[in-house]
Amino acid sequence: MVAPDDCPSQAEYIKYFEDAISVMQTEAALERIAYELCVDSAEENIDYLEVRWAPRLHQRSGLTVPEVIAAVLAGLAAAPLHAVAIVCAMRQDSPEDNVALAREAGLFAGKGVVGFDLGGDEVRYPAAPQRPAFEAARAAGLRLTCHAGEAGDPSSVEEALRLGVERVAHGVIGARDPRIVELIRAGGVVLDLCPTANWKCKAVPSLAEHPLPRLVRAGVRCTISTDSRTVAETALSHEFELASEMGMSDDELRRCNETAYEAKFG
Repeated sequence: MVAPDDCPSQAEYIKYFEDAISVMQTEAALERIAYELCVDSAEENIDYLEVRWAPRLHQRSGLTVPEVIAAVLAGLAAAPLHAVAIVCAMRQDSPEDNVALAREAGLFAGKGVVGFDLGGDEVRYPAAPQRPAFEAARAAGLRLTCHAGEAGDPSSVEEALRLGVERVAHGVIGARDPRIVELIRAGGVVLDLCPTANWKCKAVPSLAEHPLPRLVRAGVRCTISTDSRTVAETALSHEFELASEMGMSDDELRRCNETAYEAKFG
């Protein structure tokens, strides 16, 4: 279930989610796993958690999307911290299917679901065709974010920005283009950066070359996050330690955490 350090690409990294997904196909399993994620997070002194997952990946045993969402929300509701959900569409799914997903997620707006996201293989599946799903999610009262900038070229981040998102999950490859960095900064868009996962996806050649410190110093609003604790084999405390090893000061790390509170959807 853990992606190796020498994982060659984002597409290969994503494959390591499969074993976990295979055992998350019942309401009981989804509720328990959501709850246990919150317990593990609370043990790190985390008091606010956004859980992103793709409901359509959990229908192999016949669950409907509303049943999947309700099961996860039940686990989050029992948590020893404030936990909310962001529903992810997948790039490989049709725009029509993702519009339906956005509308179903919107039925839970104000009931634990706070946002809408898009994940999956960036190289094979562009984000632009999914605009109708983002429009449906916005109309349903959900906040918008998008996975981009872990594969391909910097234009994938600009493509995500055109969807009207407030935040971009990762955006690392976009940091190679000063014009896109300025678009992010000027728009006040937040980058949710996950150093270990970004490195394992090979969005950066090494952790020492991660753009987080220079983005923060350039005035880009950044948070420090985990991606998947299991597949990346990390925890939030470790990600902050890595950022410190990159040369970030305590004040800069504190600013990232303050940004997370300012930009939270829940």
